[in-house]
Amino acid sequence: MSRFKALKPGQSPDTEINNLLSGANNGWWKDTSMFGTIGRQPSLLKTIVPVFEALFGGGRIPPHVLEMMRLKTGEINDCTYCKAVRCEATRDDIAEKESAFFGEVDFDKLPIKEALAAQLAEYIAGDPNYIPDGFFEQLGTEYTEEEVIELVFACSLFNWGNKFNITMQIDADEDSEYESGMVYPGADIREANAITQ
Repeated sequence: MSRFKALKPGQSPDTEINNLLSGANNGWWKDTSMFGTIGRQPSLLKTIVPVFEALFGGGRIPPHVLEMMRLKTGEINDCTYCKAVRCEATRDDIAEKESAFFGEVDFDKLPIKEALAAQLAEYIAGDPNYIPDGFFEQLGTEYTEEEVIELVFACSLFNWGNKFNITMQIDADEDSEYESGMVYPGADIREANAITQ
């Protein structure tokens, strides 16, 4: 269960927030839990959604590649919510590719640009101090400098989302297509270390 009750469309006194929540419900992930939690602090939701829109609608990096990276960071960071939800716009484009980027990235089954992006996501979500220089050189043979910067920026944003969702224990909205009651790793440890008054 989420640590904070997420707003649903229509529950905010701010029309713009309700519109953003409707967008999450009808577009993005078909779930309002993450945006609904951020929406409790309206200025933050109004700031972050345009960043997502700039990435997924910018046209520089194909949206399905960004979604593969988002899912890969969710896997590496073990974010239950991030591993479960799927971007509605790219769901069909990546469905048959998931087995090639979850677990060890399969460079034989993915186009090189997609495999490199998924591998970059794994490196960044792990420990970016140890990204091999040779890997960055290989990225540079497939992507422009501007595209590499965008890939790293996007992946950094996805890692932020993972950490936010894990910390807040974001659970799927019971009205969405995802199963609610999501359990995050370490539940027993958190319960055992709970502070009692």
